[in-house]
Amino acid sequence: MTIAEVSAAEVRPLRHLVLRPGRPFETTFIPHDDDADTWHLAARDGDRLVGVITLFPDPFDRLTPAPAERFRWMAVHPDWQGRGVGRALLHAAALRLEARGVPTMWAYGRDSAQGFYERYGFSVVGDGFIDPDTGISHHIVRADVPRVLQLTGTAG
Repeated sequence: MTIAEVSAAEVRPLRHLVLRPGRPFETTFIPHDDDADTWHLAARDGDRLVGVITLFPDPFDRLTPAPAERFRWMAVHPDWQGRGVGRALLHAAALRLEARGVPTMWAYGRDSAQGFYERYGFSVVGDGFIDPDTGISHHIVRADVPRVLQLTGTAG
């Protein structure tokens, strides 16, 4: 498996398959997708796209803004779930954030993925909410980049 930065257009089909099945393809477009400071990672097995994640600068605490990046649209192809693709994507993202001097990463994580995030150093912050677009319950998850690197750099 290899991981590399790709365009927004390349990540949308997997977003659609995993996160918006049965909904219009256009629901996979977000305003930040094509911003200069937004970046997308794709995990591939040969030519097959097996996982994606999108990141962009967004302070975690808007009252005392410090460098942080939010990730969205993390998706792993159903045939590849449970095989380390998500861990590898988080690790690759954290490596790039560390190199850029960004100490914090965070997301609106689906409650069904909470255990996955906690395994790799994320803490749940605040109360849960229902995403208005999907009707799925979420919580904010947040982690220090060095902790993510430590936990994703190990097997399993």
